[in-house]
Amino acid sequence: THIPQPYLEMNKVDAYLRKLKEGDIAVIKSRRGEVQVKVKINFDIRERVVFLPMHWGKVLNNDFGRANNLTNDIVDPVSKEPDFKYCAVQVEKFVKPVQKIIVIGAGAAAYRFIQSYREKNKKDELHVFSKEKDPFYNRVLLPEYVSDELSWEALEKLKSGELQKLNVNLHSGIGISDVNTSMKQVTDSYGLIHSYDLLIMATGSRAFVPSEVQIELPGRFTMRERGDADKLKQYLQKTGLPATEQHVVIVGGGLLGLELAAALKKIDINISIVQRAPRLMERQLDRVASRLLAEDVTERNINLYFDNEVSTVFEEKENPFRLLVNLKTGRTIQCNAIVYAIGTRPNIELAKKADLTTRRGVLVNSYLQTNNPSIFALGEIAEFNNSLFGITSAAEQQADIAANYILGDYSSIYNGSVLMNILKFENLDLCSIGMVNAPSDDSSYEEIILMDVSKRFYKKCIVKDDTLKGAILMGDKNEFAEFKRLIEEEIELSEKRNELLRGATTSVPLKGKLVCSCSQVGEGNVIDAIAGGCSDFNTLCSETGAGLGCGSCKPEVKAILNKQLQLAN
Repeated sequence: THIPQPYLEMNKVDAYLRKLKEGDIAVIKSRRGEVQVKVKINFDIRERVVFLPMHWGKVLNNDFGRANNLTNDIVDPVSKEPDFKYCAVQVEKFVKPVQKIIVIGAGAAAYRFIQSYREKNKKDELHVFSKEKDPFYNRVLLPEYVSDELSWEALEKLKSGELQKLNVNLHSGIGISDVNTSMKQVTDSYGLIHSYDLLIMATGSRAFVPSEVQIELPGRFTMRERGDADKLKQYLQKTGLPATEQHVVIVGGGLLGLELAAALKKIDINISIVQRAPRLMERQLDRVASRLLAEDVTERNINLYFDNEVSTVFEEKENPFRLLVNLKTGRTIQCNAIVYAIGTRPNIELAKKADLTTRRGVLVNSYLQTNNPSIFALGEIAEFNNSLFGITSAAEQQADIAANYILGDYSSIYNGSVLMNILKFENLDLCSIGMVNAPSDDSSYEEIILMDVSKRFYKKCIVKDDTLKGAILMGDKNEFAEFKRLIEEEIELSEKRNELLRGATTSVPLKGKLVCSCSQVGEGNVIDAIAGGCSDFNTLCSETGAGLGCGSCKPEVKAILNKQLQLAN
């Protein structure tokens, strides 16, 4: 269920006099109480009169936005009806005290946090500590960087001069080793101590490697950060072999393993995928979609070994760049390198040292606060309602909500994220959103399926109570943005059911340079939407579908928006 946001409606003249803009946070006081809500400017309300909805009840056990806090609580003894809810109030703009905020980590969550925060607050001191020397880049595109399809500059999110504009103190190559919550201090990897008022933990995750794997030996790799990608690139170059004579074994048939396999195959490297499960992407797809995907992968001349695991890996004595990979089924594969892409583990060790409550991740509330109200956890380490959301869109959503809350917007609440997966394969559209299998023991769920096996087209929608709960789209993912909105906002399908679920596509041809590969949106499509009156960034993403997938194109979409708005002015 979606909780409507309380807001204060006021006349534009009153707002101007009080230096309030639409979306600002206002504090409304009476002699009986105080509330803090967003401002909504209404051109029809009389001057010197404000309107605050009263029927909100408590939100998250907090009554920050109720008109009842300001008015009397008299109830008629006969009818039990409350008295009229009106009283004299004072309206002021919420003024946040200046604070020093330290962000640990420089991934998607951290990047979105500093961007979102700086849009509304220029005064607070922001510090970012990053273990990596190259922070704020798109990890999703590491496979394309390994294959040299993309340069490193294409992966960088921070363009030239942007850090100075954001006024962020970036500590590259410096991690945080300890957090003293009682003193509100952190110790960096050089032993220096830094104080904070608020701490944002966005420490991400690391590649999972089985305990028996000797990952430090030559030819063994993971693929989680730039250092991993550079090591693999340099190693393959050192073999001295042409690409057609190189062979890489990838352990794991999930998104990362498949995208790395496709990227290396494009430069003619031989690829074998070892998958423990009986099918590909077993958590993100149903059996039919997995089978169709396996057919496509096989046609790309990528070897698949299902129901299998790596038993041992040995180096050939005669050739230091040749490995023998023994599988548990008895097969031996000769290769040059092996990459483990079998999942991740949240980096919660620092949180544990700080005595934060943890399970699989760091437990957070609907404002992304940990059990320590001065410390927030975002992204892959944040565990909300027993769930971890290891996707970029969730990290960005969490970052926005945490920033809004710190800036005084208590109505900005996190209710979890819809899981989605988009496979970046050339000449194959494939994505899943929300549920991929309906519960077998619940007849209230329906599955609507449209399939053309010869064309490798598959559409499956899961519906409950006339609302979309999940979808798999293969062969055409133009409806991705619309389906995502329907699932997230729990919109009743009603008359849209036939149109959306039976193949009536609303696709718009790609126009101009490709900007968003997830939704096939071009620069021209974005410019057309802006010319049509779309000037809000989030609305632009929603209308065009750009940025709703992996999120890697958001900086470019925002740059296009800013440029077009400047030209218009």
